[in-house]
Amino acid sequence: MYKLILIWLLLVSYTSIATETIRVRGSQSEHDSTHNYYVGLIELAFDKLNKPIRIQFSPYMVQDRALFELQSNRLIDLYWAGTNQQRESELGVVPIPLIKGLLGYRVFTIHQDNEQLFSQIKSIKSLKNMTLCQGQHWPDTDIMLAAGLSVITNVVYENMFKQVYADRCKAFPRGINEAFSEVESRQQIMPKLMVFDEVILHYRFPMYFFTHKDNTRLINDLQSGLMLAIKDGSFDKYMQTHPTTQHLFPLSKWKKKTILTIDNPFLSQSTPVEDKELWITLGNNK
Repeated sequence: MYKLILIWLLLVSYTSIATETIRVRGSQSEHDSTHNYYVGLIELAFDKLNKPIRIQFSPYMVQDRALFELQSNRLIDLYWAGTNQQRESELGVVPIPLIKGLLGYRVFTIHQDNEQLFSQIKSIKSLKNMTLCQGQHWPDTDIMLAAGLSVITNVVYENMFKQVYADRCKAFPRGINEAFSEVESRQQIMPKLMVFDEVILHYRFPMYFFTHKDNTRLINDLQSGLMLAIKDGSFDKYMQTHPTTQHLFPLSKWKKKTILTIDNPFLSQSTPVEDKELWITLGNNK
């Protein structure tokens, strides 16, 4: 009996030591429908490495604060966000686009009353007449402003949907992987909110996992695990079956959409743009 208890204690002790705890941000709101997509990718990466992990959720904080805490090595260990040169210079980065670049395909979350207005957009020039909502600390804001688009910012994620609904801005451009589930989750409180996807704004914009620069083990584990998932096809399968991305497939459905492309002058030169395994290209860009 004593030996059995000793074996059990050793097993519990080993499991406790072997299981890594990773602190990530909490969801942006109760309607943050894409949050568990990224949590699932963390789990997928470590599953490929056969390494047990425990994910612990820290309180939600705005993006600028979260990145500061990450850089200071406090409160969170891992954060997912769109990238720019500054973030990659200050933080540890896993350079694998988490939605294969689809975050840079932006459809428009609008009020139904503005559908006809958006159906007339055929060029970047005509899009410049529309006031767009974006997050205050988001790289997207700088990209859109650099292209001459009209942008108003807000620090609170949920408020931008409210601004669209109250016609304080004409649209909230969202990643093609984000918009549909976000609108669906708000149908009870915003029944006239809709996604306009006949015109798509595009710029090269990968979403990466970020951590502290010194957290090389976490960087290497995530990069190795995600690459294994890409190589064996389970990354694509995950995208094709997850509730927030499965609507994107088959990709042929986007061929007839009008895609307007702008430059991203803030993209790091180290971005792996030539690795076709890491990117999805939609439609015929203009």
